[in-house]
Amino acid sequence: MRSSNFVLMLLTLFWITGCQEKLPVELAPEQSPAVLEMKSIPAIDPALIVEASVDTSGITQAEERTYPATFLVNGVKTDLGYSRSTFSYSRMLLNDRKAPISDYGKVIGYLGLDVGNAKVNSVNLPKTSRPLRTYESFVPGWNAGASYMLVDQNDQPISDFTYAAGQQYKFRADGKGKVASFELSVQSPEEITVVEPRAGSVAFRDEDLKIRWNGSIGSTFRVLISSFDPQSNIPVKPLLEVKVMEGTNSLVLPSSVLKGLRSGSAGRYLFSVISSNRIQTRIPGYSEDVLVQASSIHNVLLWLK
Repeated sequence: MRSSNFVLMLLTLFWITGCQEKLPVELAPEQSPAVLEMKSIPAIDPALIVEASVDTSGITQAEERTYPATFLVNGVKTDLGYSRSTFSYSRMLLNDRKAPISDYGKVIGYLGLDVGNAKVNSVNLPKTSRPLRTYESFVPGWNAGASYMLVDQNDQPISDFTYAAGQQYKFRADGKGKVASFELSVQSPEEITVVEPRAGSVAFRDEDLKIRWNGSIGSTFRVLISSFDPQSNIPVKPLLEVKVMEGTNSLVLPSSVLKGLRSGSAGRYLFSVISSNRIQTRIPGYSEDVLVQASSIHNVLLWLK
């Protein structure tokens, strides 16, 4: 798909009135432009090694390739209308670009580096052998090197690990081989909760779509729109990135944007609202850029007709 970039200035008057039941974060009446940058997302390459889908990691496949090292800590909510799940996700991954993994002459990934014992704050990040898995295949008995990961389910803490908003997270590792010991920090943003539209509701392509949320945005805020098919080998396929450059707690997607989305998946689309604080840095003994990111992610399923 050809990528297209355009900046869209939407001047909208937001009058948020009070309601009988108080929300966790009150939205004040305001009048402000929402400045959006929209970009189509290249189709997923199913031959590449899979780390995590964008609705969990908060980063696209293209970003996974741009940043061979990613340190993530995320709080994730997924609303499908008929069900809701919440979990915390933390990952430390350093790919070694000097150790490519090839399949029939094509580089599909890189071996993950072992950097010794690792922690996020005071919690141990378990070291695992990454499975050699793509969207097309799984190779038993083979692995793609080391990674460090911790996940809780429905806010049931594992090793005292649960994502919290407004918290300083420190990634630490003892180091191993050429990679020296390191400590990198990032502050988690406020929790983002989508309040409009409701999960499982129907939106019409010939009408503008208003998205409204609670919570102040982090240094990076975007909505990733993906086709959604839980029966597919690639359940979540990102199509469009809408980045909020300035503005308030809402945005309006023009009907022309909705009409331009690729059809399929029986009209089901996952809107991933992602607020992040990001740092790009280096660590001693590792020659590539490192992305350190803390994100609040709210995934909402909508039907587009």
